[in-house]
Amino acid sequence: SSSLIADSIRTQQTSLLSKPDNPEHVYPVELFPALEEFDVSLVVPALVVPSKLVSEYRKQLKEFVLDKAKLKVIVPLGDDDDVPVGLERRKHRKILLTKRSNIFDEEKIAQLLRNKGCFKANHKVSQSYEDWSTHEVLSRLLPLPPNEIPSSFEQIGRLAHLNLRDDLLPFKYMIGKVILDKNSPRIQTVVNKLASIESKYRTFNMEVVAGNKADGWSLVRVKEEGCQFEMDFTKVYWNSRLGGEHRRLTQIIADQARDGSSPVIVADLMAGVGPFAIPLTSKGHNIEVHANDLNPASYKYLLSNSRKNRCTGLSCYNMDARKFCKHLQESGIDFSHVIMNLPATAPEFLDSFREFRGARLPRIHVHCFAPKDYNEAVQDALKRCESALGCALDIDGNKVSIVDVRNISPKKNMYCISFDLPEAVRTAKPDSKRQSSHAEAKRQKLN
Repeated sequence: SSSLIADSIRTQQTSLLSKPDNPEHVYPVELFPALEEFDVSLVVPALVVPSKLVSEYRKQLKEFVLDKAKLKVIVPLGDDDDVPVGLERRKHRKILLTKRSNIFDEEKIAQLLRNKGCFKANHKVSQSYEDWSTHEVLSRLLPLPPNEIPSSFEQIGRLAHLNLRDDLLPFKYMIGKVILDKNSPRIQTVVNKLASIESKYRTFNMEVVAGNKADGWSLVRVKEEGCQFEMDFTKVYWNSRLGGEHRRLTQIIADQARDGSSPVIVADLMAGVGPFAIPLTSKGHNIEVHANDLNPASYKYLLSNSRKNRCTGLSCYNMDARKFCKHLQESGIDFSHVIMNLPATAPEFLDSFREFRGARLPRIHVHCFAPKDYNEAVQDALKRCESALGCALDIDGNKVSIVDVRNISPKKNMYCISFDLPEAVRTAKPDSKRQSSHAEAKRQKLN
């Protein structure tokens, strides 16, 4: 059914804010329109029905009943309602209907009007700022079509993370205020990302656009897969939209651990604060994880999250991923799974498996960005992996699978390519020129 407030918005000739002539201009939050500007009163159709039949008729008419959060759609009759003489008002109720033309001609409603002692009516509905959703407020506020309204955000603990387009920056404080108003107290701070992720630690600059700016505002607590994670969001990488991928991969490894008698050993080369390592070692899965991250802050929170979740069998490291991979081989740690969750460049780190010394060939799980077209993505991911490994991958022999993880942008998605490490890497020679070029190359942007 149509949105009550959307109907009102469509009747407005202009938005409350206009695009500034100077694109660098930013509206201060102090210029937020008076809340009375959002007050609306609409007359909607209603069906008068016997009180004892309200529940039954509401189910029958579900597709026609007004759909608006926080709004009662079953209301008593008022003294000003025009009803047949002798009708006992207290024994009847009004079911509010969606505002569309010829609503009473719909067969289900017409049948009730003919046979069931029901009557046509109207009802005046008043709504204020408090009743509007985030999308409805921003639709009234911003000079944009509905499909361009930025009402969604990533939630990390009590922090809302926005990634606003350039054309929305003049309204960033207004947008922040609305998101805070509509999501408090579960959201206490709203931030906007200032640039793409380019640092070697996968962090990015951000600006508080609404809410708490006091010391410690960026310290967040997140619960995922029954585990508690603490971190400073300005110093480490975390993406709540990857929760499904964290679950998928940890479940694959946990299932193998349950089916076997000996521990499953996992090497997590780019572990971050532990979204894979912590769930794998906090639930008694018979799993041992060696988790590494180059970022000292990630390593700090990996350790603290390990203690907080009472992990067993988790060893933490703060090293370069290539050196860490070599270190595990030289230490005789016979790992059976490798997780490489650094989508911009993880495939290139596969060169650290050349001249592999492990007793068994592990299963590799590499995250990467690739074209949106799945067939193109498969070819792109395979080419990058094979180039780094220094040998070919056999689709069947190495049990290659590629999972489409999530949408990133109009032209690319994030994928996970999994395969058994091929025997040929044992004799693949290191390429010093390749590693030198990687060290000097600019990192790809992470969006």
